[in-house]
Amino acid sequence: MAPDSSSDHVDVLIVGAGLSGIGAAHHLQERCPAKSFLLLEARHAIGGTWDLFRYPGVRSDSDMYTFGYRFRPWTDDVTMADGPSILSYIRETATEAGIDQKIRFGHRMVRAEWCSAEERWTVWAAREGPSPVGGQVKLTAKFLFNCSGYYKYDQGFTPPFPQLGDFGGRVVHPQHWPEDLDYAGKRVVVIGSGATAVTLVPAMAQL
Repeated sequence: MAPDSSSDHVDVLIVGAGLSGIGAAHHLQERCPAKSFLLLEARHAIGGTWDLFRYPGVRSDSDMYTFGYRFRPWTDDVTMADGPSILSYIRETATEAGIDQKIRFGHRMVRAEWCSAEERWTVWAAREGPSPVGGQVKLTAKFLFNCSGYYKYDQGFTPPFPQLGDFGGRVVHPQHWPEDLDYAGKRVVVIGSGATAVTLVPAMAQL
């Protein structure tokens, strides 16, 4: 993508519009109202992990009274909230504070450079869409706040399985759960026993 001529400068540039990014923006807006800021979000929705993951039973593995925002306490009776409830909580927080108006969706940060002489960051972001909407944009900021999480959103980690191509069934990664997946009455093997499996298996067993 060829860079375009547009360039913006803000005091703080936040990368990611998930739970952490929205929280960072809220604190910044509340405690430093004179500072300008923007959020870059590679996807086209607020929520990060809680918008991406759609597998059955997805929920928090931490209680929401400590996982939620201090400035907007969790008030629901359910402590270990499900994914859709957490997503609504994040989106409502962003909307009520006007943070949703400061987000540039479809902007994936691809490069960042610090200049000590100018005391600022220069950030390039790939912008999705056909020309002239698509391309790269350049932004500068005094402070770069990375709230992008640790998942590779394009493709979840999949270890190498010898002869996987010989398997006659369907292989599904929970990070990209198909909406049309019908597993009722079928034999399913779940690989792994972490937080995802602990929430996924009981939900699948209900069918």
